[in-house]
Amino acid sequence: MRLQMASRAVGDVLVIRCGGRIVAGEEVQALQHHVKGTLTEMREVVLHLEDVVFIDSSGLGALVRLLQHARVSGGELRLCNIPKPVQQTLKLTNILKLFPTYESEGDAIIAAYSGSQTQSAPAAETAIRVLCVEESADLRAYLAELLRSAGYRALTSSNVHDAKILLKAAKVRLIILGAGVSLVHGQSTREILARIDPSAQVLSLAGDFSQQDAGEAAQRLMEEVRAALK
Repeated sequence: MRLQMASRAVGDVLVIRCGGRIVAGEEVQALQHHVKGTLTEMREVVLHLEDVVFIDSSGLGALVRLLQHARVSGGELRLCNIPKPVQQTLKLTNILKLFPTYESEGDAIIAAYSGSQTQSAPAAETAIRVLCVEESADLRAYLAELLRSAGYRALTSSNVHDAKILLKAAKVRLIILGAGVSLVHGQSTREILARIDPSAQVLSLAGDFSQQDAGEAAQRLMEEVRAALK
């Protein structure tokens, strides 16, 4: 089975879910290219290995080199959901102890945020965190840039599951909810997130927000953001 990879950003952390075989040749090269490319933008990377069925010596060597590359870059490479056969291989070769490992993605992401371990500019560490939960990648990028330019630290998520992890991992003062994520299985997303952090303020975007005049919509939203954070 060829190596397959699917990536998603959870705030400042990139989760890469791997499936198949991590072996010498195209698979190892693809993994190295994918992770190294990621580390130029996001220094905290989590490899989700649940669907990996086999790893050979070259694959192990690639993981070690990627770990070294991440740390030289000021970041970290974490492993989670390691299947028993792969875990046994890592133990037998004494490589497992080199990596921070976790039972779940959520645990790995929370660990990345603990003690301000995610790498960012010093000013960003003290900036107010705002979490944007929005299905559209384009709209997430727009909201993130809008907030950053106003001096806030923007965390983004495409779904409520990841938003819940981020609320546990990082102290967020404000949550901005897109219209498409207002409900989860018939439950109010606002109420679901309030159970995790009732102190976080919540703003909901209008259903036609993405079709509104960008300048006017941005001005109104930032007025609401500033009012909510007073």
